[in-house]
Amino acid sequence: MKISKAKAIQLIDQKISQFEKVRAHYRLKYLSEAYNVAYMGTLNLLAELFSEEEMVNFREVTGASLDLVLEEHDQNMGHEYFRGHLDSCIAKLKVYKEKIQYFWPEQVEMLPTAKKVSHSEILPFVSMSFDVADKDHNEYVTGILKALRIKFETGERYSKKSIPEKVQSRIRDSDLFIAIFVKRDKIESGGYTTPSWLLKELGIAQGAQKDVIAWVERGIKDIAGLNYEKEVIYFDRQDVKEIQRATIKFLEALREHGLV
Repeated sequence: MKISKAKAIQLIDQKISQFEKVRAHYRLKYLSEAYNVAYMGTLNLLAELFSEEEMVNFREVTGASLDLVLEEHDQNMGHEYFRGHLDSCIAKLKVYKEKIQYFWPEQVEMLPTAKKVSHSEILPFVSMSFDVADKDHNEYVTGILKALRIKFETGERYSKKSIPEKVQSRIRDSDLFIAIFVKRDKIESGGYTTPSWLLKELGIAQGAQKDVIAWVERGIKDIAGLNYEKEVIYFDRQDVKEIQRATIKFLEALREHGLV
């Protein structure tokens, strides 16, 4: 597929503008949808315009200040470090813009990425709790998919079918099962349960031989043995640094399944 120099510059400018808006209204709670769209979308764009290696390079070059934010306990200093991270992202994007302006021909061939598959060919089903207490984390995970322009299905959209029939049908019609296992009831012997219907949906996906990517909140005792046969993504809602590591691992999993 070909893209013009002008279009490439326009796409870079859009990302710069997104980061500038985040910087203008930044808070330490930067894991918002606006930041997510800017950062994750930039990684995807760089992989498309240049290469996956360039995407990794951007993450490494701009990630230093972000790591300091995660380690910083003083909120005022955390704000300064995060602002530095945003400035680094903007500066790096401006370098890419100059590279396109001065070194690209007017019409260029976009580089193919490894295992490139059209997003329209792969439809994930996202299994999640619809409890209000889990809304923020669910939106964080689905926000990543939206930022990467990955279409997905859930059990939420209305159907005239019964709920069990509707969910089973959507899981079987999907190409990948993404589960978000969250803590529910505390167990006397220690640890927590997870909503039973999430385990039922996992069973349906396994029965239909779907590949599984699972987010698992730390403290859950039973996820039907999935952690013994699959590499799961553990997260702690209160640990921002672990959320960042989980996000990177999620992106790697999506790439392994040809979605990015």
